[in-house]
Amino acid sequence: MSSVSTTSSTGERVLGSLQTVGRSLMLPIAVLPAAALLLRLGQSDMLGQFHWSVIHWDWLASAGNAVFSNLPLIFAIGVALGLTGTEGTAALAAVVGYLVFNAVFQNIIPQVKAADGTFSPDPNITMGVLGGIIIGLTAAGLYKRFHDIRLPDYLGFFGGRRFVPIVTALTAVILGIIFGIIWPPINTGLDALGKGIVFLGPLGAGIYGFLNRLLIPLGLHHILNSYFWFQLGTYKGATGDLNRYFAGDPTAGHYMAGFFPMMMFGLPAACLAMIRHAKFSKVAAGILLSAAFASFLTGITEPIEFAFMFVAPVLFLVHAVLTGTSLAVCYLLNIKIGFGFSAGFIDLALNFNKSNTTNVWLLILVGLVYAVIYYFVFSFFIVRFNLGTPGRGEASTGLSADWILPESQRGPKKVKGETAPVANEAPVATATAEAGAFEDNDTRLAREVIKALGGKENLQSVEGCITRLRLFVNDPDQIDEPRLKSLGASGVLKKGKVVQVVMGTQSDRIALRINRIRKEATPDDVNV
Repeated sequence: MSSVSTTSSTGERVLGSLQTVGRSLMLPIAVLPAAALLLRLGQSDMLGQFHWSVIHWDWLASAGNAVFSNLPLIFAIGVALGLTGTEGTAALAAVVGYLVFNAVFQNIIPQVKAADGTFSPDPNITMGVLGGIIIGLTAAGLYKRFHDIRLPDYLGFFGGRRFVPIVTALTAVILGIIFGIIWPPINTGLDALGKGIVFLGPLGAGIYGFLNRLLIPLGLHHILNSYFWFQLGTYKGATGDLNRYFAGDPTAGHYMAGFFPMMMFGLPAACLAMIRHAKFSKVAAGILLSAAFASFLTGITEPIEFAFMFVAPVLFLVHAVLTGTSLAVCYLLNIKIGFGFSAGFIDLALNFNKSNTTNVWLLILVGLVYAVIYYFVFSFFIVRFNLGTPGRGEASTGLSADWILPESQRGPKKVKGETAPVANEAPVATATAEAGAFEDNDTRLAREVIKALGGKENLQSVEGCITRLRLFVNDPDQIDEPRLKSLGASGVLKKGKVVQVVMGTQSDRIALRINRIRKEATPDDVNV
């Protein structure tokens, strides 16, 4: 029995760690939209074709390319920050570590002789963003281990946080040597894997699309994406389907194109189906119409997916299958297009006339077909199995209309007679929720969420992602799910002591406040 318990605990820790890594990848990925916009606008078929006097707009492309050319370093910084709670020392250590690592790595890997007789690193051997992720993980781990280290008095200046960049640099030297030796054969194996996936053609794209959606509840889809978008294949030094697409690779875009029909057409149509079959259509419309528009315009799908993921998991499985078929169909039709942020209208408008975009009009036709498919398939399953999608009621909370609230309506209600803070005056953080008249709404909500999670003593760790809180708790049975739903959570996912609470795009702000409140030491802690 103890062996099973130990194995389960280890598995939960591994899952929690993987989720944390996946979350940390979102910080560096967040810089891509701005970089992609600059890169696209500065190209020769956009603003780059206009020369006004001495102004040449192709400098915009150079600005965007500066980000794409340094993605490994950006990932190193982002991962280190994400894993240490935005500690600047860890970020500095990541910069130092990556620069050292890359210099050593480039000298250890096989060298090729140029026409002038000089030698340079083999350009076909590259770790891409994986090298940055490894150094980011290393810097974060070393920061947690050594940020408060005490050294002998004569070395005291180098103790504490100053020691972290030093030890990271030394570790990076060792890692550079190790990976410089072992990576060339691994690189060959990954190339073979990539060719194997490409060899599978539409089947490979379909499997990727299916797994991309299926892993969302576990938060591991970012790790999968990091391989396909940033590692798969090479073109003029650029690696990954996303990087190669913006570098002009005519073969890139297969692993992004199929998301456009799903995000722009399929899921908005699914929203219409859920509204159509809701018992409380106004409630469903209030929740889903704005989410549908966000999905169409920007490709942000989580507000829709989390609206049915937990109450109707069969719909989520159907959604994952349809996403896989969308990628496969777009591959078969030789539709190629990429995105800097997500597969929404904004990225479609920016890239529809890019030189290596193909069959974009077919993409729109496929999207319209998928809108019809999503509408009728969702309608069938909702009616046939009486699924509890938004607006159809939720018995677990006792709320007759629904339990998925618009973000603007989430959180505890104001107590009658409370005084609002003075205009332009920063809210004052108070010790308890009862004294929280001058706290901002997110802090008030955070206190209520802590109570619903079993109190501060039940929380081992709390992290915020784009749409959810990631928790490691002492006792998952202490979590009050109906209370969390009444506060606006659209779902609670438990895997042993690893818990995810879907709170929407405010999740990161709530997590910051929860961690701030956890550090408070007041006599009222027992009541929180």
